[in-house]
Amino acid sequence: MKRFILAPALLTLTCFTHSAHANISELKGLLGDKKADTTVTTSSLTQMATSAASNIDLASLVSAVSGNLNVSNEQSQGGIASVMNYVQSNLSNGEYSQLAKNIPGLDGLLDDVPALSDSSAPNSSSSLSGLLNKASEYSSTVKSVNDLKQQFEALGLSTDMIASFVSIISTYLNVNADSETQALFKSGLDNLLTAL
Repeated sequence: MKRFILAPALLTLTCFTHSAHANISELKGLLGDKKADTTVTTSSLTQMATSAASNIDLASLVSAVSGNLNVSNEQSQGGIASVMNYVQSNLSNGEYSQLAKNIPGLDGLLDDVPALSDSSAPNSSSSLSGLLNKASEYSSTVKSVNDLKQQFEALGLSTDMIASFVSIISTYLNVNADSETQALFKSGLDNLLTAL
């Protein structure tokens, strides 16, 4: 009878010892004891850290904007791309590289920014529109804002929707991105909302 009680206990102890030994071996590998295991373990830890730090999925952001603002996926994607293009224009190359690294697929998304030509300028004959176009020749900030407005118009979106796009993107990043990504995005906005 005692043999039947001891057998499961010995089996459990053997499994636990084997598992503990494997964990100790893995820790030794991380500390440099086993060179071959270190590469694999370090690589997998890096992948885990990267995926844990970034839950950003641009497709879900596009869906969130589309659903909340009642626009098509194409308009949503183009609008997000236009906002991110504006952000890129206000960041240094190094800052943008870090932002693109933190937001998988950002570089590809920027391909969806509507191309602007002289004919895509607003057809409005209002003097305000003409003044904005003229001012954009002398100020890079005014030019960036004017370009963003024209990109939204090219998508069939009202320029009044820019603030809503920015708000939803900011909220999404606050939930799904690390603090560095959030800070870079905010820095790239560069007073956009006050300039609109």
